[in-house]
Amino acid sequence: MDLLAYWRFDNYRHDLDDGAGYNFNSKQPRLHTVPALGDTVWLFTRIIGTGGQTEYRILASLVVQAKTINPPSYGYGPFRVWGDVKVSRYYRVTEDSRQDAFELIRLLPLDSGSFRDCTRETLPQATQTMRAIKPEASRLLRAFCEQLPAEDRAVALLDDRELESALVREEANLDALLRTKLTGISPDRLRALSNARPRNRQLVSSLNELYSGRCQLCSFDSPTVYGVESAEAHHIQYLSRGGDDVIENLVLVCPNHHTVIHNGSAHFDYGTLRFIFTNGRVEPLCMNEHLEPRAAA
Repeated sequence: MDLLAYWRFDNYRHDLDDGAGYNFNSKQPRLHTVPALGDTVWLFTRIIGTGGQTEYRILASLVVQAKTINPPSYGYGPFRVWGDVKVSRYYRVTEDSRQDAFELIRLLPLDSGSFRDCTRETLPQATQTMRAIKPEASRLLRAFCEQLPAEDRAVALLDDRELESALVREEANLDALLRTKLTGISPDRLRALSNARPRNRQLVSSLNELYSGRCQLCSFDSPTVYGVESAEAHHIQYLSRGGDDVIENLVLVCPNHHTVIHNGSAHFDYGTLRFIFTNGRVEPLCMNEHLEPRAAA
């Protein structure tokens, strides 16, 4: 069943500045229990319009591709849904009052209850709890969003594996990648990524030392078998989509696993310490000395 949730506008803008993540987080278990894979999480917010009136905007529609548990240190709650980037959408917020979705949201058919008695001022309080919505509500939201402009900053033009490779090996390519392909993120984020090279290399070196160059998923041991290192560091949440350059956001994997993780749009679950692939395959870490699991409760 589809879900309607409130997203603070400052968090939405922060997401775009760091690189549109196509994911949403919450402390509410219903983020995992209500939508099934393929259902949509609709995200909206409120702003102050040009006339000083409180107005509402639809920010995104995330078609759920995976549901995972966040790392223990993550402050926005344990539950996360990932949107399929091919069909999910971010919408550009403008001052055009025709984008105001208050009346639409107020009259949406919910699975239980109603927003009909809400005013512009009381709607945020009424939507603090996410609401399951009926199919008719999703059809109304989809029709409304057809008129909304797409948010160009949410289009990722860079394969994050290119960025990982440039940070570790291809130093000359890093600035060119950041300048030409990550045009949606903020200048501060660009500078942070550009300055991340020494730290990233140290983290990769630490992982190789910790696991003796072996893949955490399959234990492939190229240093022992072939006398050469081949394992690569993978950022669990992509750097180009807001991920942090910290060891808690890294795993060491063989090139084969690194390729299928990216090409298969696999997402990592910190509750079970396993990768979840979009074809339904699940692969747990067979070696782990640096990641702490997180209970959902």
